[in-house]
Amino acid sequence: MKIFFKTTQLASINKFYITSLFILLIFFNSCIDPVVPQFDFIEDLVIVDAIASSVPGTTFVSVKKTFLEFGMYKAVFVTGCKVKLINSVTKEEVPLYEESENYLVSADFSVQEGSQWELEVLTPSGKTYKSLSEKVPAAVSIETISDTYNKEMAFDEASGKFIPGHEIKIDFQEPSEEDNFYYFQYRAYEKELYCALCNNGVLRFGECVSQIDNPLAKEYYTYLCDQTCWKITYNQEISLFDDAFTNGKSISNLLVGRLPLNTRQDVLVEVLQLNITEEAHKYYKTLKDIVDNNSGFNAPLPSALIGNFYNPNDTEDPVLGRFTAAAATTKSVFIKRGTISQAPVSSFRVPQPELLGDPLPNPITYESPCVEKRNQTKVKPLLWEE
Repeated sequence: MKIFFKTTQLASINKFYITSLFILLIFFNSCIDPVVPQFDFIEDLVIVDAIASSVPGTTFVSVKKTFLEFGMYKAVFVTGCKVKLINSVTKEEVPLYEESENYLVSADFSVQEGSQWELEVLTPSGKTYKSLSEKVPAAVSIETISDTYNKEMAFDEASGKFIPGHEIKIDFQEPSEEDNFYYFQYRAYEKELYCALCNNGVLRFGECVSQIDNPLAKEYYTYLCDQTCWKITYNQEISLFDDAFTNGKSISNLLVGRLPLNTRQDVLVEVLQLNITEEAHKYYKTLKDIVDNNSGFNAPLPSALIGNFYNPNDTEDPVLGRFTAAAATTKSVFIKRGTISQAPVSSFRVPQPELLGDPLPNPITYESPCVEKRNQTKVKPLLWEE
């Protein structure tokens, strides 16, 4: 069943309701419980979330499609898209490849300051979506980075209590030559305890094979990494800053990220300081206001959330999301967490390997490969301390 807006509604405020809802699904699907809808809804609505950065390994594109299941809003990754970055001046095309529900470029790709880029997505259904062109601003370097442990770092609505974690702060010199707008992200590296987990199944030839009908099988099995491997997690909050009142000044102890105590393992946090356009900043600021002030998906929106994608072949085809080209710099801090007494906020699945003699199909398997992807790497992070 498909549900459509009337044409007049699609061009008005109801479109903004949809925009806010599904962009939230992209960024915060794990943080917000679904609710029964109280307004109209479009199924098969495409959402594109994309950033092209001057730091290698940080460019990515996500393409999702909306659907309604049992009265709840959901979004699913669209596989099989043809995605490419296009230099707006030279017309150079950079294809992206599909990996773990993202579209990625080669590990050494980066955009250059002053260059102009746009994004094109061709979906399996034959629809084409393009972004407006964005010029990459100048990068601004991070001078120092620090962390502070806070037993009550943030209030978690799901548990109804404050959770512990580390607050990440930076210092930098704000340039006076022009207005600057910043968007902060981080990548947190921890050693993987195991590289695969099969619920009600076992790992055979790279796939989890169901053991649901095997009464002697355990509830789950874990598989060690075949080499040292690092898990990569990303920030779940939107962190922004602009120089409206600080142009040309030295910025100290700016809070740019909060890392929940999910485990007591040591962690390396790499902060990515993205210098973005004013239009991109307005977009993320609106998105942040929606999240910070949200009392449910049906709460009033603080302002319209307008992206920069369009269908060149159908002006009536709505597409949501944004492509942002950004200059970026990074700074890392290594955090030792072994002596922290507070309990981690995430539940931990105790390693449970297969054992010789278990009533399981052959061959008995103990390891799984460390796969190079956005959330995992076999490359030892710089500044990692043993």
